[in-house]
This record gives sequence, C-alpha cells and structure tokens, in this order.
Amino acid sequence: MEKLVIKMKNSHYKSPVRMKNLVKYVAAQGKNKDREKLLYFKIRGTSSKINKAVKQMVCIQEMYGKDYERRMYHLIVSFPKDMHDKSVIIKCADEISDYIFKDYQVAYGIHMSKENWHIHFAINAVSYRTGKKWHQSKKEFQEFKDNLKDMIESICSE
Repeated sequence: MEKLVIKMKNSHYKSPVRMKNLVKYVAAQGKNKDREKLLYFKIRGTSSKINKAVKQMVCIQEMYGKDYERRMYHLIVSFPKDMHDKSVIIKCADEISDYIFKDYQVAYGIHMSKENWHIHFAINAVSYRTGKKWHQSKKEFQEFKDNLKDMIESICSE
C-alpha cells in the first residue's frame, strides 16, 4: 500500500495526567478537539469512559510495580490521502487492536483530517495479563511495522 505510514511518538507519558491527556487526544477531546473530526473511538481491555479507563490502566501499572518511566505508547497509522473507506479503516483499527494489542489496554480513535485519515492508539505499556512492559528493539519494531502493513494491505484487498 502506497504511503501508509506507521510511527511511534517518542513521548514517555510518565504521569497519569499525561496518560489522560493522550487518551483524550485519541478521542479528539484534547488539544485537537476543533482541528480533527473523530470518525470512531473505542477503548479495549478497560472501561469505555476515559477517566475510569486511565485510572484502571494506572492500577495495572501499580499492581505490577511498573508505574514509572514510559507508561503509555502512542502509535499512529496514517493512510494515503485518497483512502476514505470508513468500513475498511474501522476494520483495520479493530483488528490491529484485537490482534497486536490483545494483552494490553488500548484506546484508539480514527481521525479525519484534511491531510489524511489516521488511527491513533494509546497503549498501556504494562500488560494486564502478564505484567510485562512492552519493549521492542529497532529491529523488532521494524518487524512489527511490517506485520501491521501486511495486515492492513490484506484488509484493504478484501
């Protein structure tokens, strides 16, 4: 797929306030409220209410003693400018969440901007099933991105 971009923001989201701000941003209720239209928003693995979801994510981190340093990841999947198929993009968001982040609490939203449609994922860095933090080397992250691209291309070609 041409011009599909997958990137991870390099912020560490070290406090519950920063975590909440990210989830609000993903839900288009943060500083982007008036700049981007939200097509779809979902939280998986926790409450569907933002404040409660963040509290539950923090509880998981505290329960496993991992409430420090990077507490959340911000992944962005940007589609080509001409890709505006709502059902395909929603399916991509759901499948990425269900498959890739099945052990992690995640909030995700599809934003429709003038430039392109894209999905923001706010992922708890600590697995609620195992208590392990999600870490990837550069090589592992490249493999992760390649797998995501393959998954999205497969969905788009259905």
